Amino acid sequence: MDSSIKHCIISVGKGGWYPEGVERLEKSLNYHGFTGDVITWKRRLPPNSPTHKENPYAFKTYAFRWAVEQGYTHIMWLDSSAWVIKNPSQIFDIINEQGHYFWGSGHNCAQTCNDKSLEYFGITRDQAEVMHDLSSGLVGLNITNERSKQFLGLWLEACDNGIFKGSRLHDGQSQDPRFCFHRQDQSCASIIANQLGMKIDQPNILCGYYAPVMPESLVVCYKGM
Repeated sequence: MDSSIKHCIISVGKGGWYPEGVERLEKSLNYHGFTGDVITWKRRLPPNSPTHKENPYAFKTYAFRWAVEQGYTHIMWLDSSAWVIKNPSQIFDIINEQGHYFWGSGHNCAQTCNDKSLEYFGITRDQAEVMHDLSSGLVGLNITNERSKQFLGLWLEACDNGIFKGSRLHDGQSQDPRFCFHRQDQSCASIIANQLGMKIDQPNILCGYYAPVMPESLVVCYKGM
């Protein structure tokens, strides 16, 4: 990737084991020689972010807002459960060339989006069933890319309009038997990405959950502490 590009990794860890998870992430990035900026909020939230109780996972979008305001063009969000096992430059190359990087959760949006979110985005559950759910444990955006810039704008709007709100339990958020749970920021990001025709990579290629044996191609893995 062009060394003149201003790129960064952002993460938030507040409460429970999450600050320690962010510290693990920071150490892994340093160990594997990541040369971009690493901006994290440990035991606090990004500027002006609502609390998790007020608006679940709004801190992700507020971290992106802050990074954009600071002039970053290539931004990768990583959850506090993530750490790198290789230098993530390979993923940043994809973000630069493709405009974004997402990886799939293995679910579809009929399973992970409540009725309120489907209504907000103007789609039916039948339409949602053929949409891949992405894992928002990693959201990589090149905001010089028009489609990625549009994605971010729509994601921020959904957050501000309260569409992240909803339970990660079923909680009667839909009577459709396909619905399992609402994934909040992830549900909204997934619908937007599908509506914009953005590629979602398969799991366990570059990103995946920690296991005793993992694919050699894996760059980022996930496990709580």
